[in-house]
Amino acid sequence: MWTSLILVVSTFVGGLCNIVTIEQTQEVDYQYAHHVRMDNDGKFILYWSYNEDKIFMKMRAETNGWVGIGISPNGGMNGADMAIGWVTSDGEAKLLDTHGEENEPVADKISDLHLQGGTQEDGWTSIKFWRKLNTCDTEEDREINGDTLRMIWAYGKYDVAKSGIKHGDYHSKNRGVKSLVVLSNGGIVTQAPDPDATYKTFELLNHKFNKTHAKTYYNCKMFEMPKLSKKHHIVKVETVIEPGNEPYLHHQILFSCSRKLVTKSLLEDHQCYIYRSFHDYGACIKVLVAWGVGGSDLILPEHAGFPIGDEDSPNFVLMETHYDNPHGETFTDSSGFRITYTDKLREYDADILIMGHKVSELQIIPPQQNVFTSYGVCPHECMDWGMEERSVDEINIFGSILHSHTIGKSMELKHIRNGVELPPISRDDHYDFNYQELRQNIPEIKFKLGDSLKMICHYDSSNRKNLTQGGLATAMEMCLAFVLYYPKIEVSRCESQPDKPNVLEHFGVDIEYGRGLFDLKKHTVTKDGNSWSMDAYLNQIQWTKEDAQEISQKDGEGELDFFCYGRNSSKFIPKMRAEKITVPYVKEEKCGSGRASSQIITRSAYISSLLLPLLISLF
Repeated sequence: MWTSLILVVSTFVGGLCNIVTIEQTQEVDYQYAHHVRMDNDGKFILYWSYNEDKIFMKMRAETNGWVGIGISPNGGMNGADMAIGWVTSDGEAKLLDTHGEENEPVADKISDLHLQGGTQEDGWTSIKFWRKLNTCDTEEDREINGDTLRMIWAYGKYDVAKSGIKHGDYHSKNRGVKSLVVLSNGGIVTQAPDPDATYKTFELLNHKFNKTHAKTYYNCKMFEMPKLSKKHHIVKVETVIEPGNEPYLHHQILFSCSRKLVTKSLLEDHQCYIYRSFHDYGACIKVLVAWGVGGSDLILPEHAGFPIGDEDSPNFVLMETHYDNPHGETFTDSSGFRITYTDKLREYDADILIMGHKVSELQIIPPQQNVFTSYGVCPHECMDWGMEERSVDEINIFGSILHSHTIGKSMELKHIRNGVELPPISRDDHYDFNYQELRQNIPEIKFKLGDSLKMICHYDSSNRKNLTQGGLATAMEMCLAFVLYYPKIEVSRCESQPDKPNVLEHFGVDIEYGRGLFDLKKHTVTKDGNSWSMDAYLNQIQWTKEDAQEISQKDGEGELDFFCYGRNSSKFIPKMRAEKITVPYVKEEKCGSGRASSQIITRSAYISSLLLPLLISLF
């Protein structure tokens, strides 16, 4: 169903307010909760909804031939779990269940796909089907879970016949791969607007910013918020990326600023984290909204919204844009945010909490390690303080964004209550640096007084010759979670770091260390009559697996410093150990010794309609 929605809204752009007409035309199918364009041209669209044990999908492509979708371990056909469908000349829909072996398609012994129908009209083919999230077939199927999935897609000009796909059709360029978080949020959330609400938008955009030749650059720009006479709720946040600049934008964050500003450098470009040239930066630390590379629009739950226009809301905001430009190319950028808000208030004020390992040089990752683990802890002492300041005894977590950089491989946000590890708030065993999507929690998670959070980040530094420190640059690392919740509490950031550089103690290096920046290049170590800069000394060490494991363990179990940042005050807790997990969480095993299947097809019968060569270059 094609829908055209025309809205007359008030648009506030960089301090200017205009009345404009916005026309939005897109394909929407309200039978499905999510949809996404798999290609840049919108010629292949995937729709899906899911419940506790099933996923319902529709693949739609601009073709009169076959369409295909698959889940791949690495973006290729080998090991992929694939569905191929088409509509015959007499209108009958067909669907095949296959998997990849040695980059060739092989028919599944058991079909776990359930065809629901298909259509072909106006040059578009649509195929609907459902399957279990976990078919318990570990040999030929892939489980659909909360991880980042590498979804491969393709379509051809002709139907699949007994003779196979016509020569040249399967060599088509109409194929690709896209990362998706299918079970949490990925793609566009299909949500009809409230007919009783009036919506307005404002945009906060960079303007032809051109200091982008640096490999990594953080640009900060301050804006004045719309002047509102009463409280409103933000209900949707869209990222506006200037066409062609998609490869350069790593993330954007909008910080709210306190009223104690010095210069109010409105609409000026400043390099972030350089306090001497931008005095007001330190007054803008509370995250209002955030977006990471590959993420989709944020649509808040129907019962919660980010408040603006009240006494507790900011008059000024700071937009941080992280440009990732490894080749030092020159370009201009006018990207930013488009924010939709309404005066029809929702039940709760929502907010964002940043937690994890403090972005700090004390996060040290040894080189040439297949797995190294860093930790970030938000203790109950911080959360209790933030909740009690607002007379709140529990909050509801409805989503999170996990964030690390290029050597991050898997991440998990743990939920701990009195030493008992509860089901994780969020987990991704296949993290993709280029796809940082919001993960929704359905149902929402109750976080109570006395609970704590623990962030686990696993890295693969096997291709790096030198150690990696935590920091802002893309080549450095982070271990953070952006947690979306309601009702709003006092604490806005909750971070930890080792009280001292455990790596130095491990290698017998004794230096004086304060709690300022730990710059390895500025420290010198003398040993056996030789002098090195600290980073040169640590890099010349032949790190063993045992070295890495011991340092990781000390970082996780040793004394930590905790930083609890509030809106009006902060709390610092030095030299405290994190709460121990006495009862680990064990995921319930849903597959027994047998496997459920509804339709068994012999391999020979299945191949007779498929033929092995026909899909070799399908994906």
